Amino acid sequence: MESRRSFSTGTDHTRERFEFAAVAGYGLMVIRSLRRHPALFLAVWLGVVALTAAGLAVLPRTYDVQTTLQVARSTPSTAVVSKTAQRELDAPTRIAAATVHRHENLISLVRQTDLLKRWNLHRAPLLKLKDGLWARLFRAPTEQEREEGFVGLLEKRIWVDATPDTVSIGIHFPDPDLAFDLVQAALQNFLEARRTAEISSIEETITILEGRSAEAHEAVETALADMAKARSDRATRLGLHPRATVSGSLDRPVDKAGAQLITDVQARRQQIAALEDARRRRMLELQTQLEEQRAVYSDSHPEVTRLEQDVEALRREPSELQALRKDLGTLEKELRQRGLLADVPLGSKRVRSLSSAAALEPLDPREEEDPDVAYAKAQVRHALARYNGLLDRIDAARLERDNAQAAFKRRYVLIHPPQRPNGPVKPRVALVLLASTVAGAILGLFAPSLVDLVSRRLVEAWQVEQVLGVPLLGEVSER
Repeated sequence: MESRRSFSTGTDHTRERFEFAAVAGYGLMVIRSLRRHPALFLAVWLGVVALTAAGLAVLPRTYDVQTTLQVARSTPSTAVVSKTAQRELDAPTRIAAATVHRHENLISLVRQTDLLKRWNLHRAPLLKLKDGLWARLFRAPTEQEREEGFVGLLEKRIWVDATPDTVSIGIHFPDPDLAFDLVQAALQNFLEARRTAEISSIEETITILEGRSAEAHEAVETALADMAKARSDRATRLGLHPRATVSGSLDRPVDKAGAQLITDVQARRQQIAALEDARRRRMLELQTQLEEQRAVYSDSHPEVTRLEQDVEALRREPSELQALRKDLGTLEKELRQRGLLADVPLGSKRVRSLSSAAALEPLDPREEEDPDVAYAKAQVRHALARYNGLLDRIDAARLERDNAQAAFKRRYVLIHPPQRPNGPVKPRVALVLLASTVAGAILGLFAPSLVDLVSRRLVEAWQVEQVLGVPLLGEVSER
């Protein structure tokens, strides 16, 4: 029993020594195979690195650009805007994603960045080859179809991250220059959309109040006419000689059409002022960037040249601004023909009449005893109070609008401007090249050994002992 136990233990030790010797033999074979086939090792190693570099050159890359805005809450007066509009103004970040991904905004981004023409300028060679094959196999898409295709692409690639106090806009895109331009344009469009939304809510309130004030003006005129008639009827009944009355008409009556024209002129002036302000801010940003780049690079550097071209293009008045000026000129001409242009030198003047108050002064000390006259006077007072109240609300709304325009710059602060990417985020070129170098070295290390094994030649001493089953007595070197 003991002899069997000792025999099996000896067998296990022998097997372990044999396995260790086999592993050591294979390891030595790998090292000696490098000496026998050094060219194969270098070919495999450099081949893997070269194939990886070629793949990096033809495969598409992804660049990341983002920007962050800090947003302060706005609390307009509830007497000026509705509660629904106020909730929207209180939390503008909640609708940031919907604003950026709106279909009209994405179309504007495609056109602003000239994406249809610039798409193929820096496209990866492999994707260009794919585009060429598709062009041969299928019908070429129309310009409108391409535009809609890019809209869908931007909807997937542009991302928006909104918190209660910040809005971040970014994109993952294969072209670094286009990625930068798209994020910058998306940022400007978002700011303009917020400016329009915040000011338009107050403008809509002003428009509604203007319409109500026109109706209230007509009510005052009607009440004054009824009061004059009541006085005349009383004088006729009592056989009194009617006295001259003070004119009870308001100084400058404006009908509904005139009020709408005045509102349109105000809106056009506000739009022109907003566009001009945006142009001034953009010009200041570009000039600042140009000075910074000139301090680092020469005037012939591509970045300096591009910024100079952007500044020169911005100096030209955009077609949208020209159309607004032309539209404003037409509206002002119509107001001038109506004699109402003086009412809107700054879009805020309204003439109040004191003659209506004078018309309420009694012509006869005892006319208040007549119920018809007393009722007519009460109606005039009520109509005047309503009319003056509407005028006060219009003035308050215009003041709120002016304050909102002045506070817009302080409300939206750019804390992380968009920057041109230094390199792709996918693939990581340095990391991929390092991995290919290591992988190529490992493959090159085992390739010579694999060649020796496949050749079925006995190149190691342990191979002779393993195949023939006899111990090797010695080795003779070949000279």
